[in-house]
Amino acid sequence: MLDASQAWELLRTIRSEAEAEAAGLLRTGESESESEGQGQSQGQGRSESQSESEGEGGGEGVSDANGNGNADAQKHSRQWQGKPGNISPEADALLDRYLPLCLAGPQVTFAQLGQSLDGFIATRTGDADYVTGEEDRGHLHRLRALADAVVVGAGTAVADDPKLTVRACSGANPVRVVLDPHGRVPLRRGVFTDGSAPTLWVVGAGHENGRAVPDGVDVLSLPDGDAFAPRNLVRTLARRGLGRVLIEGGGITVSRFLHERALHRLYVTVAPVLLGDGIPGIRFAGPELMRDALRPRIRRSALGEDTLFDLDLDLDLDLDLDLGRDLGRVAGFDPGSGGGLRTTPGGEPLADEHADTGQTRGEGEHSVHHGDGQTQ
Repeated sequence: MLDASQAWELLRTIRSEAEAEAAGLLRTGESESESEGQGQSQGQGRSESQSESEGEGGGEGVSDANGNGNADAQKHSRQWQGKPGNISPEADALLDRYLPLCLAGPQVTFAQLGQSLDGFIATRTGDADYVTGEEDRGHLHRLRALADAVVVGAGTAVADDPKLTVRACSGANPVRVVLDPHGRVPLRRGVFTDGSAPTLWVVGAGHENGRAVPDGVDVLSLPDGDAFAPRNLVRTLARRGLGRVLIEGGGITVSRFLHERALHRLYVTVAPVLLGDGIPGIRFAGPELMRDALRPRIRRSALGEDTLFDLDLDLDLDLDLDLGRDLGRVAGFDPGSGGGLRTTPGGEPLADEHADTGQTRGEGEHSVHHGDGQTQ
């Protein structure tokens, strides 16, 4: 029986179709005899019976906002080699959830947020312990294991002092990247001192203040605010060999990357809790008409009591593309109109938001009280 832990060990090493084949993943509809005789087949997506099965009991559902199927998911649709009775439901769920990200290639930028039903990542006082449940913590740690780098803003680093390491599953720790344009994150924070993983401290020119940094911490000084623009940051990290990048928090940083079309995928976990007021995850100025809303293709799955939405932003993120032209392709995101997400230069918090609230408070190290805040 292929269980969840065995499936994850296979999945976390896959970065290409060839590696998927080597791990024993068959294209959907391909029999083992066909695989042995031909090497590959022209799979046409999931069978009707398989799709029905996945749509029940917490399995994956794939559609866009209009109910259309996700062609990309069908293109990469694969199944574990072996008889169905020898594959656990948990192994199938992991395959459906993470294979698209595994096969995204050496350069992909993705983000994760956990929020209440009404869209808040913390209460109005900044309490974020915990919005989502323990299963979402495991999901976040798997995303870290699939990344070369995990990025947080200065506000999250100051307020939460997150570990940003892989602990809830097997996998290598990513490089921890702290975006700190004004050098305001104290160097005594654990992300700089615990030695658990390499850390890259990204600061504006002159803001490192000549401070001696702990061992294991590299300092990257960027010349100006433009260098902190999301796409430029992605380019900079890629040049350092960090092509697979997880934007983890907080909401302001994730919003900036979404606003500037620097994300391929966005994972949003929604907990069955209502706050009524609080600190928002994604902030939009908002289109005037519903027809102008951004409607990405989505995959849905259950994480305990929570619901995970995997948004395929369908972004051709060739980082040499003209940003204005790419933004113009998405209804409601006119870069010249002043619309879109309300953000400020250099990762600064919005005037009406709590500057010291991040997304990774507590990191789920304590027992999870589902609904009281967010576990990471």
